[in-house]
Amino acid sequence: MKFLVAAAAALAVAAAPGASAGGGPEASYLFFGPAVISPNDNGVNDSLRVEVSTPSVLRVYVWGGRLHGWKEIPTSIGPSRSLTWSPTNLRDGSYVVTVCGKDAGSALPPVISPAEQRPGAAETTVSRPPWRLSGCLPKPHVVRVERLAAYVSSTGSFEPGSRPPLVVSADGGKASVQLEQDCSGRRFPGGALPHSLSGLYHYVVSDPAADETEAPVVVRNGAFPLDRPPPHTALVVWPYLTWRAYNGYDANLNGIPDSWYQFWRQRRVSLVGTILPGGREDDFKATVGFSRWLCSRAPRVQSVTDVELGRLPLQVLRRYAAVYFPGHSEYYVPSTWDKLRRYRDGGGNLVFLQANPLYRQVRLDPAHNAMVMTDLDAREGRSDFALAGVGYDGCCFPSSHAARLVAATGADYARVRWLFRGTGIGPGQSVGYAGSESDRIDPRLTPHDHVVAAEGIIAGNYGVVNAAMTWSRAGRGQVFATGNYDFLRMRRSVTWPLLDNVWRRLVS
Repeated sequence: MKFLVAAAAALAVAAAPGASAGGGPEASYLFFGPAVISPNDNGVNDSLRVEVSTPSVLRVYVWGGRLHGWKEIPTSIGPSRSLTWSPTNLRDGSYVVTVCGKDAGSALPPVISPAEQRPGAAETTVSRPPWRLSGCLPKPHVVRVERLAAYVSSTGSFEPGSRPPLVVSADGGKASVQLEQDCSGRRFPGGALPHSLSGLYHYVVSDPAADETEAPVVVRNGAFPLDRPPPHTALVVWPYLTWRAYNGYDANLNGIPDSWYQFWRQRRVSLVGTILPGGREDDFKATVGFSRWLCSRAPRVQSVTDVELGRLPLQVLRRYAAVYFPGHSEYYVPSTWDKLRRYRDGGGNLVFLQANPLYRQVRLDPAHNAMVMTDLDAREGRSDFALAGVGYDGCCFPSSHAARLVAATGADYARVRWLFRGTGIGPGQSVGYAGSESDRIDPRLTPHDHVVAAEGIIAGNYGVVNAAMTWSRAGRGQVFATGNYDFLRMRRSVTWPLLDNVWRRLVS
């Protein structure tokens, strides 16, 4: 475990040209720091201090997302030669800070030529940053607000008894660490990993100022090696790549979180650093139901990340009866898709418990510890429908639009009667609901031998959205896909018997 003291470096900045030169106020920085502040009122780097040569006003900006772009945060600090900013009410992240004269002046020319500008409010603020004013210093600084941060510096899983490389950033290096088992909430000391159930765990890190953050860690099954599982074992794959894609962390300190979900021009995401906000992955609440089922049933599983899956030889993968994807496994590298298709066609079984599996292709950049999203048409026929049986249909509609899932009828129900055994769900009866991201089948791409076991029809933002729970056969393998981001959030009286039946059918 590595503890880092929050940075307290000051920035020495040369004098800026005056307003008469069209570049900023008649001022220059005398002091600017620290570069990282932790406003938790413990007396350690609580505030940003700026000293300037002439009375100035402090201005602060934050990225408001891909729909809005840069926004100014009112501060009412200045005019003064000594400026102090204590963002106690703002959450951790990156902020752009500059100083201006009392009269900020007029807008300067855009930094992106009109011919290269794209439509949209966010693009407008990138082309014309709101701090590019004749009365402001020409080069603002990015300040990181970070009360407490933690991450495991690895893209892989860990054996029981090992000590993952947990990195903690805390004021004065003062923090305490515990390890929490997702399935039970049980906590262990933050040293070596316990010899307990394989699955997803979280380090819980706290400091004397009562700040708390988390960091996910995948723990393997220590009873057998990864490459030699006993019969009737499932491989559980946790979506590390998708965790990073939805992360709000700004690794390159340009003020914009490193995610295409924050700004569409961005195509590179760091695989290192804390997960924001709070250290929990974006799909935690939608996935924890599977962890609780694992804890209750204790089936024989081995756990890895999707990055490790990409390196696993096909002959090893074929030793597992099924491969489970409990999380939002949206992103993949091409070789993983190819390997999973060969595994399925050769008799392996796949289980996708959330919507939108294997939708978008990325490539890994090991030299920079990053992943890069490629163009959608670069998939070269690697369709989500063709592998999982279902594919993305819609998302992001109001929760009030949630629709009931209804079980199949007639011959279709007869083919998937095994799925509903012991649930009390008969033909045409309710199976739960779909209220978020959902998947449909495709007549051309979904394997021909498939059954829609249950379906919901949702009024989406731009038309009808289908949620299709599907069982399919392809080659010698089988695939079960919920087609529903909210599947594991439904009542356990419904989901747990369904998970039991899928396990019996595909694993044991």
